[in-house]
Amino acid sequence: MTPHSMWADVEEPMNDILLWIISFAVVLTPLILIHEFGHFIAARLVGVTVLEFGIGFPPRALKLFEQGGTEFTLNWIPLGGFVRPLGEDFVKPISEASTEKEREAFEKQQAEIAKLGKKHIKTKSVAEAGPWQRMFFISAGAAMNFLGAFVILVIAAMLGRPAPAVVVLASAPNSPAKAANIMTEDILLSINGQEVKTADEAKAILEGSVDKPVTLTLKRGNSDQTQQITLNPTTTRIQAQGVIILDTAKDSPAAQAGLESGDIVVRLDKRNVTTVEGLKSYVDEHAGQTIALTYERKGEQKTVEITPRKNPPEGQGALGVTIVQMNYDPTFGVALADSTGGKIEKATLGEAISYGARTTLDMMGRVASAPILIIRGQLSASEARPVSPVGIAQMSSAVLVQSANAGQAFPILNFAAVISVALGITQLLPIPGLDGGRILFVIVEILRGKPMNPEREGMVHLIGLMLMLALVAILVVNDILHPISIPGLGR
Repeated sequence: MTPHSMWADVEEPMNDILLWIISFAVVLTPLILIHEFGHFIAARLVGVTVLEFGIGFPPRALKLFEQGGTEFTLNWIPLGGFVRPLGEDFVKPISEASTEKEREAFEKQQAEIAKLGKKHIKTKSVAEAGPWQRMFFISAGAAMNFLGAFVILVIAAMLGRPAPAVVVLASAPNSPAKAANIMTEDILLSINGQEVKTADEAKAILEGSVDKPVTLTLKRGNSDQTQQITLNPTTTRIQAQGVIILDTAKDSPAAQAGLESGDIVVRLDKRNVTTVEGLKSYVDEHAGQTIALTYERKGEQKTVEITPRKNPPEGQGALGVTIVQMNYDPTFGVALADSTGGKIEKATLGEAISYGARTTLDMMGRVASAPILIIRGQLSASEARPVSPVGIAQMSSAVLVQSANAGQAFPILNFAAVISVALGITQLLPIPGLDGGRILFVIVEILRGKPMNPEREGMVHLIGLMLMLALVAILVVNDILHPISIPGLGR
């Protein structure tokens, strides 16, 4: 279950069950196995006996092979995998009597192996490991997810990622930028000969040039040719703001009215639109009523009639558009944003490692901060909607199609890295049945100086797991009835 607000640039998922299944197998299953492989490696390092490493969940389909006393199996329920160490049943401790039965069966098997001249493996249960060893074993799954995200991002960067670029969103009316015919989707390459790669860099240079002309180097359309345009500063500051449409939902009022990505909303009826909040307020007040929406597209203004919905689908707003605030530079009247410029950039190994480390840490921060943003009201309920494996498969299918259409691996690899980080952080939550809940019991054991009763701890984890499965079942139904559409601001 992960918030999905950070994938706002992904296209609306296809309602295709087969594609969902393929996407689940391509994205989520490997990440779960990476998580379990972390537990497996950590168990081996601290000497805990691992009885089984399962791909999928029981019932067992077949035994693939055995290595180091561990049976590697293929199971019928294709929902990731599991590691079963001696003394545990999936996610909870088992009784001492059950542990001894498993130990006897394992040692009997090892005795047969020893007769064949092979190495005899000594047994060690989870309970026999020290608390710090168990802490390491339990947390290793999440750590492997974080490491996996880093490796995925390094590979993605070396294969090629979208090159950073600064794009023009719009030019303010009666501004130097408008007079110079600077157009939406122009790519800004440099200012006064200084290369710019982010909108913030460009804005800082423009803000420092309030009393002198600036020369912009721009690229227009698909041509590689560039042009230089000199802008003279205005004598009065430009206060204009605006709202730009980034996307429209399929079959929404906005789509039916012909609105497109890049359109700038100018007026609603006779009210000028300058802020996202103002647009939202007017639209909500006139839900179910036909209003006149005036927008600007490539310098021309057009007006359409549109009726905001009273009960929009989940994840969408009354108009069915993704919108963002657009602020013009007060001196030159140009609004800028970060983009990719349509180019793919391959990184060296050193650059890829640096990119992978920075981006992984950034993803971890963004996922971990989601609850705080919800409390502060900076993340809406629709943006923070928890999703089931079905919902993740729906999002994966959209990104998989995006990667296939673009002929680029970056979108699906970047998405897999996000899911890997989210999976790791989710598992560390202090909830019974998750790794974080088990770590909590180890901390309690360290503080009280003795372990909890295995049966009692196992019961707590079992109850937690049952509640989690019930929640997942509800989310699965919700994701099937209301397939995920990646929201922006959802108006």
